[in-house]
Amino acid sequence: MKSLIKIPTIIIALSTVFYININSSQAQSKLRVTGFGEYLNNTWIPSDTYKTFGFDSWQNQSTIYNRINIWWTPTNSLEFHTGIRNNFTFGPLINTYSKFIDYAEIATFDDGYMDLTWKISGDDNNILYTNLDRLYAKFTHEKFEITVGRQRINWGTNLVWNPNDIFNAFNYFDFNYIERPGSDAVLLQYYTGDFSSLQLAGKLNYQTEIADSLSTKKTLKLTAAAMYKFNHWSYDFQFFGGVMHDDVTAGLGWSGNIGGAGFSGELSWFRDMNKFSDTSGIIIASVSANYIFKNQLMVDVSFIYNSNGSTDKAYLNQNGLLGSFSTIMSSSLNVKNLTPSRFDVFAQVSYPATPLINVSLSGMFNPYDKSSYAGPSATFSLTDNISLMLVGQIFMGDKLTEFGDFGQMYFLDLKWSF
Repeated sequence: MKSLIKIPTIIIALSTVFYININSSQAQSKLRVTGFGEYLNNTWIPSDTYKTFGFDSWQNQSTIYNRINIWWTPTNSLEFHTGIRNNFTFGPLINTYSKFIDYAEIATFDDGYMDLTWKISGDDNNILYTNLDRLYAKFTHEKFEITVGRQRINWGTNLVWNPNDIFNAFNYFDFNYIERPGSDAVLLQYYTGDFSSLQLAGKLNYQTEIADSLSTKKTLKLTAAAMYKFNHWSYDFQFFGGVMHDDVTAGLGWSGNIGGAGFSGELSWFRDMNKFSDTSGIIIASVSANYIFKNQLMVDVSFIYNSNGSTDKAYLNQNGLLGSFSTIMSSSLNVKNLTPSRFDVFAQVSYPATPLINVSLSGMFNPYDKSSYAGPSATFSLTDNISLMLVGQIFMGDKLTEFGDFGQMYFLDLKWSF
């Protein structure tokens, strides 16, 4: 155990030396490195309405993260980028998980076409693994750009729910993964004007289905689409069409402002190609508005609509599987299961209490099963490159509702960036 704890420390130390050496050499000015070291502690208080996995006592785990971002630009038209995530997780919660599931298998699962996540060591009490969530080459020539490899294709415009993000759906509750996941993909972009472009993208990944026994099934799937972006009336508009796994898909999005308030929205339509004549399709839509007052208080309001969502207790989806659990905890999240409910509402307020302290409070509400979520947080800037964040994730509701069975989670996050 002691030798394992030393490994993340060594990784962070080596990355720091690497960073200093590179940035002190004028001969290697085309090589740029950034990153951070982070300690995250999580205390989980299981729900008393439903003992998820049979847990009925407080649980705790800690994680030491290290991230290294490397960019190399040998010429003005060519760029290589690698993003490395080193993760060491330990604590009593790992041991408790291991009695029910293979925690190491879930933690190191990589749904990309390339498996770029590796377990280094571990047992029933800890796991050390590394992951490459960025590994691509980008070539640029005049108005044309092509990117090949693991990358983030960001087609979303909203803060919380992004129905247009068919390549890289992300988990809002995974708050400390600010870089967000990438995809094994090819992206072609042609800039048709100063504020307009045509994009063609395709990716391969493994779709994972979670069964009642929490076993998983992997199937290789294709997502490919074309998007056109342009600006009109001081708004950015986008339209796309293509395929996502077994569905034909099309959508639109916009981003602009009304009376000084930011206003954006996304809508996507999906229809199963294997049952095209038997179904009318699914619509996922999200609208978001935000406003910053003169005292720097920021308010954000969003909602999501899922035409295939439940108007009853949303814990169980139509297939009788663990709907909310797979949405919040699964790595197989996609835009069709951003929420198991027909309709959800989100609101957030944030305020810089001092130049070095920012506080915020967010919340979600399901109007059908009356379950809700509250997320208070406070961020402290201790130095120019060291921050401390305190986060609460409080899930409330009756048994088998969307948010009612997860209990409360409290986090302490200490981060050093370089």
